[in-house]
Amino acid sequence: MDALLRSAHRGDADELARVHLASWRWAYRGLLPDAYLDRLRHDELAARWWRRLAAHEVEESIFVVEEEGRVGGFVSYGPLRDDPSWMGYAGEVSMIYLEPQLTGRGLGARLMTLATADLARHRCRWVAVWVLAKNRAARAFYERLGFRLDGARRWDPFGDRSVPVVRYAKALNPVFDFASFRRTRSREPRPE
Repeated sequence: MDALLRSAHRGDADELARVHLASWRWAYRGLLPDAYLDRLRHDELAARWWRRLAAHEVEESIFVVEEEGRVGGFVSYGPLRDDPSWMGYAGEVSMIYLEPQLTGRGLGARLMTLATADLARHRCRWVAVWVLAKNRAARAFYERLGFRLDGARRWDPFGDRSVPVVRYAKALNPVFDFASFRRTRSREPRPE
């Protein structure tokens, strides 16, 4: 059965919390303190998701991937939050998570494509995403989608420890894609 991508609604809060918790414990084990991951509770996450979905935040969009009537992942995005000078020009993917057993099937790429296309429709020229510096799998995922490090770094607190986080960015609707031009030119036969 093909996965369905749709807007999240209040009734998804419990499922979003389940995916959020499972994906964090799977993806971040060894990257974040075990005590922090073990303290995460489904009921607290579900309450946060319910409040978030009930608020109908204009700036944030949340889409889910649903398979066989069950939410298996989600993406949350909106305006770039950490740099007000880019308001109206840049978007940010604040979260993208899949159930561990759904990774590697292209569903994350579909969610990112939906998010970046929607941001482009709203006239954003750039999209950014923050990722744990040591999360090699996530960094490789964003790089495959054309995101590149933009030099921004910060330290985010998780329990009693702070960890380094780096920012990736990608142009939306670029005027000219030099990378693909170079690839095309390198395949053309050279004149002798």
